[in-house]
Amino acid sequence: MERPAGSSAGHTSPRTTQPNDHRPATAGVARTPNVRLRTSREERGWSQERLASEIRRFSVIHEGREAGVTGNMICKWEKGDKKPSLRYQRLLRALFERSSAELGFVDDDPSTGLAGLRAAPAERASREIGSPAGTLLIQTENGADPAGDIPVERRGFLRLFAAAGGVAVVPLSTAGADNAPWERLSAALRRRTTVTPELTEELSRCTAGLYSLEERVPARALFPRVTGHLGTLTQLLESSGRSPARRELASTAGETAALAGWLAFDMNDIPSALAYYRVAIEAAREADDSALWACVLGYESYHSAGIGRHDQACALLAEAQRRAASGSTVMTKAWLAGREAEEQAARGEGRAALAALDRAQDSFDRADDGDRVWTQFFDRGRLDGIKVTTYTRLRRPAAAHAAATEALRATSPHSGTKKRSLLLGDIAEVHIQRREIEAATQYAAESLAIVAATDFSLGLTRIRRVREHLRPWQNTQAVRDLDEQLRALA
Repeated sequence: MERPAGSSAGHTSPRTTQPNDHRPATAGVARTPNVRLRTSREERGWSQERLASEIRRFSVIHEGREAGVTGNMICKWEKGDKKPSLRYQRLLRALFERSSAELGFVDDDPSTGLAGLRAAPAERASREIGSPAGTLLIQTENGADPAGDIPVERRGFLRLFAAAGGVAVVPLSTAGADNAPWERLSAALRRRTTVTPELTEELSRCTAGLYSLEERVPARALFPRVTGHLGTLTQLLESSGRSPARRELASTAGETAALAGWLAFDMNDIPSALAYYRVAIEAAREADDSALWACVLGYESYHSAGIGRHDQACALLAEAQRRAASGSTVMTKAWLAGREAEEQAARGEGRAALAALDRAQDSFDRADDGDRVWTQFFDRGRLDGIKVTTYTRLRRPAAAHAAATEALRATSPHSGTKKRSLLLGDIAEVHIQRREIEAATQYAAESLAIVAATDFSLGLTRIRRVREHLRPWQNTQAVRDLDEQLRALA
């Protein structure tokens, strides 16, 4: 297995262009991908073709003329090959209701392109979540502007809601306005509450977009967006009557609450994480969504494992697999069986771990492309990573090394995703068992770089465990360099 190449010491400045420059990046000049524009699109659950269609529709409605934008143009904007003209920048700002900086049209942060997500977290959180709980309100008394009291992020949803022909949005009761988000969702689920299938589908796509962002965006940056979306879903549950679409809405709300719980767990806010998990299960119960219930139990198993309760994690995963058995969620079954393999191995139960690993592989081989939003991350590379973890914990370095080779082959070396940080940490463990210390520290350092960029606490925990296993070699230069990187992150 080849060791990872070290990062370049140089830093290339981003290309500077005039706002209406449509020329492609010239040879020898580094292009800067527009991560913020891509992130804004993915949050809506839109493809590049869908965004182009939305711009064309928006242009006809608001400018009275057509726009010639295509999905290929969106692709070039996001890759940094070209920059939108001033007209398209204006349309994109109006469509997403974000500033030029938030859409990456202003080169104010060349390092990551995500500073708009990180900047002023308190201000952004208050703007996205809104003041207490019921911000999705239309105030029309005394001739007031209907949008005057609505945060800018909500107005786009209200237009979507009206276009979808949804029921009227009614003010929320002020009683309980200060309740926690999970308490509001729990209360809404208990009401016998009508929304259109079109609106439900759009909200489901938004949830899917948020799940896809979780792999790259730090939890603290993404959390306000998720809770803001959850607030929208909650209000619809509060103000709608029972209908076939309500079941789908409850399921989408449960998926969003589960994601909020996972993000809270990543931020080490365990009480909030568990509260979100509980209300996600409540939503699963109302929607009769056994697969969602299984997902929440799978998420909760990480907390049990994190406090050393691997037996409790196995019990949660057994119940999760029992619930997943009744649904056609083959990829969910593969993920849960893989998680059980990791936890059984941590308990030293080799036979049970290998049996679970076989079930995971069998389910994965039978899975098609479709499943649920929470298994977007679970690909062949992640399954191979689970094999690395399992074999390493069972002290089978040869099998772990073979799985690591396959895992590296199946994943992009430049993905920078949270799951890759876990994989690299596990591969570092493989090299420790093989007493290849320099390779171990290089993989650990690469993992730590991703952890620093994504603020991923689970990945940091993994690297700290690697460092403990490097104690016998703590006086070597390679380990001292890793210690310096850990201190810098702290």
